[in-house]
Amino acid sequence: MNIKDMSLDQKIGQMLMIGFHSKKFDNHIKEMLYEHYIGNVILFSRNIGSKDEIIELTEDIQKNAMEVLGIPALISIDQEGGMVTRISNGATFLPGNMAIAATNDPKNAYIIGEIMGKELGALGINMNLAPVLDVNNNPLNPVIGVRSYGEDPKNVAEFGTNYIRALQEQGVVATAKHFPGHGDTKIDSHVDLPLVLHSMDRLEEIELYPFKAAIDSGVEAIMTAHIIFKALEHQGRPATLSHNIITGLLRNRLGFNGIVITDCMEMSAIAKYFGTANAAVMAVKAGADMILVSHTREKQIDAARAIKQAVLKGDIPIENIDMSVQRILSIKRKYSIGNYSFNGAKGLNDILGNRDHIEKAKEVSLESVTVVKDDKCLLPIKTKNILVISPEPVLMTGVEDCNTEMDSFAQALTDELGGIYSIMDINPNGDYIKNISVKAKDKELIVVGTYNANLNEGQVKLINELYKCNQNIIVVALRNPYDISKFKEIPTYICTYEYTPLSIASLIRVLAGYKMSLGRAPVTIEER
Repeated sequence: MNIKDMSLDQKIGQMLMIGFHSKKFDNHIKEMLYEHYIGNVILFSRNIGSKDEIIELTEDIQKNAMEVLGIPALISIDQEGGMVTRISNGATFLPGNMAIAATNDPKNAYIIGEIMGKELGALGINMNLAPVLDVNNNPLNPVIGVRSYGEDPKNVAEFGTNYIRALQEQGVVATAKHFPGHGDTKIDSHVDLPLVLHSMDRLEEIELYPFKAAIDSGVEAIMTAHIIFKALEHQGRPATLSHNIITGLLRNRLGFNGIVITDCMEMSAIAKYFGTANAAVMAVKAGADMILVSHTREKQIDAARAIKQAVLKGDIPIENIDMSVQRILSIKRKYSIGNYSFNGAKGLNDILGNRDHIEKAKEVSLESVTVVKDDKCLLPIKTKNILVISPEPVLMTGVEDCNTEMDSFAQALTDELGGIYSIMDINPNGDYIKNISVKAKDKELIVVGTYNANLNEGQVKLINELYKCNQNIIVVALRNPYDISKFKEIPTYICTYEYTPLSIASLIRVLAGYKMSLGRAPVTIEER
């Protein structure tokens, strides 16, 4: 359909991306397509069934989108890899950003991006809300951490642009996020509204660097951050709602001509302070092209109505709406969105989770495991008289909803090497620490898997008590690599950068001596 033939409701529908709560084409998504002309969809783990169910769902979305308006839908997903993995069964499980960067080889980002693009495309998913290009230089960051390629902006740029190029070469739209940078925050924007106080010079040098590189490399979409940047916006508005940041900086100064999409407008950083519908209007006025409302039907409808009212009242010029819709339609034409085969992806079983993809993912994961130090030469593990302690895999941030079923690290290691294991809470209490320390005294070796111990004091107390009674201790940081800053005296420290079946399998191979550790930490670790 030509933009000149579209009604205002149809144009606004193209500017919204919405989520729903079923593995099938349900009444929610049907209503949003047929009554509100919504043009784009985001999938979460709640929408993911078997590969056949995913294909049926994406086909139904496209068939109905074409029937309603003759314009195909962008169907997106947060398939970052590692800790943020929506599709885990049937597809190749891929390492996340910090693990990839720990291999110290940017070609691995291209390899992972290529696999990701092939498999998403085979499922009818044509947009990935990845890669994260935030520079994680704050060890206390609760939401980015290992989702970042690291603390060096040039490395983040190089790994990120390799991933973007590979993904888009496979016909899947890449989305660089979270502009202008979520790496140096202590607050998760799912929970509250972060504030960054850095000067413009510092932002140019660190935070903006990877996004400039992404724009130069041809990234098609950029997602905004719900963060206040004092140096860029003086009215207390987060980047998502800031004309200075979206239009002044991203469009005019950096020259980005692709789709600007907001992070979800139901996140507390927006909903709590501005209201989802009101913020949708503010974001469009600031220059955003696509408004993401991921969960609630009523808020999705309210956002569409609020934007329409703002246009009718003259608060938003219709020319701005037309420019955004033109960008969206241009991307859909460029990537032949909607030309997906509706009789199932040809050779799907040869693409999804094939042996070559799985082996490449394993190789990258193995190369990422990082032995930071092994002062007492406790590696490889040669004894069965060991005690292994770890938490269960848990979700730590608002973005995670990975539904992968897996054993704990503690159980997996004892299944492989023998010994006994114990499951601890993320913040173990004094009674647990006292009892497990008694069990640790007569063991030849203690292995503890920590999970963001630098943010969970109970784990720090546990490690320190264990070390008092048995100094033959290996600590494995199962997520953020900064944990050792809290217990530098331990002799052996290893980083995996993610707590997934893939990373645990790689870790066990290193611990057992089947594979040398090749990884290098892409962030500064205070080990001494």
